[in-house]
Amino acid sequence: MEKRQLTEFLAPAPLKAISEIHVFSQIDSTNAQAARLVENGLQGAQLIVADCQSAGRGRRGRSWFSPSASGLYLSLVYPFSITTDALQGLSLVTALSIRSAIQNLANENLQLKWPNDLLVGNKKLSGVLLELCNDDKRTWVIFGIGVNYKLSEEQKLAIDRPVIDIQGILTETPSIEWLAGNIVNCLLENIDIFTNSGFATFRTIWNRYDRYYGKDIVVQNGTSARPGRSLGVDESGSLLLLTSEGVQKISGGEIFPSLREKSEVSKQ
Repeated sequence: MEKRQLTEFLAPAPLKAISEIHVFSQIDSTNAQAARLVENGLQGAQLIVADCQSAGRGRRGRSWFSPSASGLYLSLVYPFSITTDALQGLSLVTALSIRSAIQNLANENLQLKWPNDLLVGNKKLSGVLLELCNDDKRTWVIFGIGVNYKLSEEQKLAIDRPVIDIQGILTETPSIEWLAGNIVNCLLENIDIFTNSGFATFRTIWNRYDRYYGKDIVVQNGTSARPGRSLGVDESGSLLLLTSEGVQKISGGEIFPSLREKSEVSKQ
């Protein structure tokens, strides 16, 4: 990752909003570095990008496969003055931002999986890990983003789920700097919209591209498994699940296709 080239792909508003850009050839985790920056005292938003992570992290305590030159690994640490409860929906906005940044160049339809995965078919292209830090004045949100860029067949086999990469969905593979710059541009634009209007503005577009909208799923949260039919998300970004007991609002967990949905997919 070349800092100068990355800067060239950032729009004027993001360049003004980000006070400093940190580029590492290798780091333990861009999110961990962002948290350290907050602990040391920050005055404005900062962007951390790495070519390789030795301890990359995903949601629910999982590791994120982060070899050199194979993925985009970045974290944006950004200040918010709104309450922590009002921040629900930001992870969905982040996934939408990644989709917006690359969909126009993709030769495949990019779909969303609640709360923040980007899929092509059943293969994962990107993931998001949001973490919160607080100081005396405000909340800092760390937007951790991982995108599969150029994975070898051996690397794909080493990951414990089906994956796809940027070079597999775009007619021409852009530079890693272009990818990072365009994602950050879209993310900061959407953060402004979210700050002013909340998640409700994004609800319709999320439901339009939700892979499991209207389908039977299972929501796993710890040891609990709750079956139902996905009705998309509400104005806060919570998942709406139609169960035998009525419509339930789900704010945390991970979704999986039901056995019936899996069977139908396998027949296609």
